[in-house]
Amino acid sequence: MNLERKFKIFYSLIILLCLISICYAFFVEYILGYKPCILCKYQRVPYILGLIIGLFGFFKPSNTKISIYIFLTFLISMTLSGYHVGIEQELYQSMLNCSDDNLGILEEGKLLESLSVINPDCRNVNFAVFGVSLATINFVLSFVISSVSYYFYSYAKN
Repeated sequence: MNLERKFKIFYSLIILLCLISICYAFFVEYILGYKPCILCKYQRVPYILGLIIGLFGFFKPSNTKISIYIFLTFLISMTLSGYHVGIEQELYQSMLNCSDDNLGILEEGKLLESLSVINPDCRNVNFAVFGVSLATINFVLSFVISSVSYYFYSYAKN
């Protein structure tokens, strides 16, 4: 199998994984009704970017440098999800505002209004698959994608 065909298959898999991941995140949020925390929302961005880069790679498989962009995108995704897993496991505190700030509001109207926009706490795992949080699954998936994309890049250079 020639190199362009291998890259086309690789980019097809990236596109498929990104589409499935994004659709699943929206399914969990909008169909199942689990509200994501701010870090969960941030973790969607690399998948959208990976989808766009994957499309470029699919239509231009001769440009092997696109695989390094996939690598960097999912390295960022792995960093974000690893940070989120660390917060879930209470290894460290979040630098972001990942908790509810409604306790200091004294006016009844403002309190009721603020309750409608509660952001879930990043430490709480509201939804899990076989006991594993989506942030942990994202970490593993991002590690695998970044590793494979780096392999493809170094394979194409040689």
